[in-house]
Amino acid sequence: MHPPDPYRRSVHRPSSTQPPRTHTHHGPAKRRRHPVPCGPLRAFSFGGGWQSVAALVLATRGEVPFTTFLFANVGDDSEHPATLAYLRRHAAPFAAAHGLDLRELRRTRRDGTTETLYGRLMREGSRSIPIPVRMSNGAPGTRSCTSDFKIRVIGKWLRAHGASAANPATVGIGISVDEIHRANNRRCEPYEHIVYPLLDLGVRRADCPRIIRSACRCRPRAPAGSAPSIG
Repeated sequence: MHPPDPYRRSVHRPSSTQPPRTHTHHGPAKRRRHPVPCGPLRAFSFGGGWQSVAALVLATRGEVPFTTFLFANVGDDSEHPATLAYLRRHAAPFAAAHGLDLRELRRTRRDGTTETLYGRLMREGSRSIPIPVRMSNGAPGTRSCTSDFKIRVIGKWLRAHGASAANPATVGIGISVDEIHRANNRRCEPYEHIVYPLLDLGVRRADCPRIIRSACRCRPRAPAGSAPSIG
């Protein structure tokens, strides 16, 4: 038998002590629409920040039930250099050493070439502004960077590995308790079922450095604000 999946969708069944429901109208009762059970594919959306690295460490303990972590790289010329350096020097080797699969994904065009966020911004004749900006009146402008270079990139990988509306993948998002308001802002695509493991564990962003250090070889005099190395 497989262990129970804490994030598998369940259907409530009334207990035997509850009286049976009766229908006052004539004709057959309407069928209840049950949620589609999730498929076996599970992946954690890895952003490279404190919460994602903490989730990676917790996964090695079995507290976050994921073994695949997907990092959507918006471009080596677009991501913060420190994020990429930490990912490649520390997070990826740590994941591999503990049997976890941390994959680096990129947005590709139909001809197979890679598109970066910086490249789109600097494209001659482009009128779109895919990054967060404020308009002259102070209102936030529309953006598409998260959708085009993060969500769709990960979604393409999920669908290529069998995720579909009939067989949705379970996707973990690293939102912590102190930013719980963000959990309702993430649109759920038909091929995915989103879960928030750090919310279930009650993890706050302030807890993440401690979680990471519990599995690290810390430098005694690391620069202020830098994440500790893990290994």
